[in-house]
Amino acid sequence: MQYSIWIIPPEPIFSQLKNVIKKLSEKYDSPIFEPHMTLLGNINQNLPDIEQKLTELASRTNKLELSLGPISFSATYFQSVFVRVNSTAQLMQLNLDAKKLFNMENKVFMPHISLLYGNHDMIIREKAALEVQLPLSSFVVNEFIVTPAIPDPNQWEHSLIISFGLKN
Repeated sequence: MQYSIWIIPPEPIFSQLKNVIKKLSEKYDSPIFEPHMTLLGNINQNLPDIEQKLTELASRTNKLELSLGPISFSATYFQSVFVRVNSTAQLMQLNLDAKKLFNMENKVFMPHISLLYGNHDMIIREKAALEVQLPLSSFVVNEFIVTPAIPDPNQWEHSLIISFGLKN
């Protein structure tokens, strides 16, 4: 089985994003899913190996300060409409470190939190993106979540939760 490493925003941002996802999914007949940013996806390793490597990465990771950016849309199913997560040196380095640990250095990383999944027409995606109103928000995270990398969001569960080691 393949797995993904997620970063999940804390409250109140989590609930704000969850409400947007719910409204868009109802309006555009698409799946409801948990708000998350995928740090690295489709890791083809077993869970104990992932836990060992990710624990090592977490032990040298400080709290991660992130902020939401503009709303956008793309041509892919899982990025139909999304909010960008502003790049920081710490976030981009964390992604590079994870790619190196899991031997996935050729994967492209565009930090974002999806708000709508689906194969909607581009006009619909653009319209949905324009409907979204989110406050400019900053937040701090201090853990990784590992989930199965499977297509059905109803089957996504938290297989591992690994807290960062450096708390200052």
